[in-house]
Amino acid sequence: MGLAFSAFGLPGWSSIPTGQVYDQYFKDKKTDSFEAFHVAYVEFCKDFNTVLPGQDFDTPSLEKIQKFYDDTWKLIKEDQEKKKTFMEYIRANVKEATVDDSLFIMAGLAAPAGAIVLKRTGQSIPQLKRLDLLPNVLFVPLFTLAAIMGATAVQMKQRSRHT
Repeated sequence: MGLAFSAFGLPGWSSIPTGQVYDQYFKDKKTDSFEAFHVAYVEFCKDFNTVLPGQDFDTPSLEKIQKFYDDTWKLIKEDQEKKKTFMEYIRANVKEATVDDSLFIMAGLAAPAGAIVLKRTGQSIPQLKRLDLLPNVLFVPLFTLAAIMGATAVQMKQRSRHT
């Protein structure tokens, strides 16, 4: 997870021709209002994350995009200057998403043991007695999967708080 595929010779951020990006998403579109600009920007980000294999990019917050639009984009009239300014903004503010794998590793290592402990404890607690109906072959992987999904949810929540 989070491995940059550019080490394998696959395309990355640096291989995207800047002129093509701007021309496809902004040149022929009316971006005279923030709403229109934001729609073009969201389309750009969605396609950008889809096209590049193995990489995801975190974009700036809506407030930062609004500030860029109001303070910079709206004031520029010339198309070439808009292109140059937009690409500088993208390079400065769009960062590759980083994932901390340690939480997933800990969840993956601790969950199987936790599943067995929970199942053994369930033998003496009436509410958990039904866990004995599920064989260990199914219970342990399902418990591990749930733990990893929980770790993913925690990480996504922390990431959304920071943006």
